[in-house]
Amino acid sequence: MSEAWETYYLMVGSSAAALIGLLFVVITLSGEIEPARAEGAQATFMTPTVFHFVIVFAISAAAVAPELAPPLMGAATVVPAAIGLFFSVGALARLSTGRIAAPHWTDYLFYGALPAGCYFWILGSGIGIAFDMAWADGSIAIGVLALLLLGIRDAWDLATWLTYHKNG
Repeated sequence: MSEAWETYYLMVGSSAAALIGLLFVVITLSGEIEPARAEGAQATFMTPTVFHFVIVFAISAAAVAPELAPPLMGAATVVPAAIGLFFSVGALARLSTGRIAAPHWTDYLFYGALPAGCYFWILGSGIGIAFDMAWADGSIAIGVLALLLLGIRDAWDLATWLTYHKNG
């Protein structure tokens, strides 16, 4: 990545790291949720949301690494994006098959379809980075920011849902 993007990735990566920490607070809220209910929803809602932030953090860290060759930066982008795509498709499958009840119709969009779209975007951008394409730097920046914003939205959704569904 060019040095022109360093500040951007420092800011985005730091935000993702801080939000990972805040999600630990959200997880403590789930301590008062019925265990069987919380366990089933964790793989669909919580784990992918945490992973969104982890991927933003990891790609940002790779982007500010000094003198990282384009093929290596591409791999550092493509591998996490492929794993994130797996998580997103899995969440969408669990919601679509009814194994996990979606509290609202937008959950299909925000926990499945939109993250999958972001990961496809990042995957394509990572391939562009690996081949040192001129458009790839800006493209990956858009994908990472979209994933960060989506993660913020999902974390807020989780926090508010957990707050209103405590036992007792």
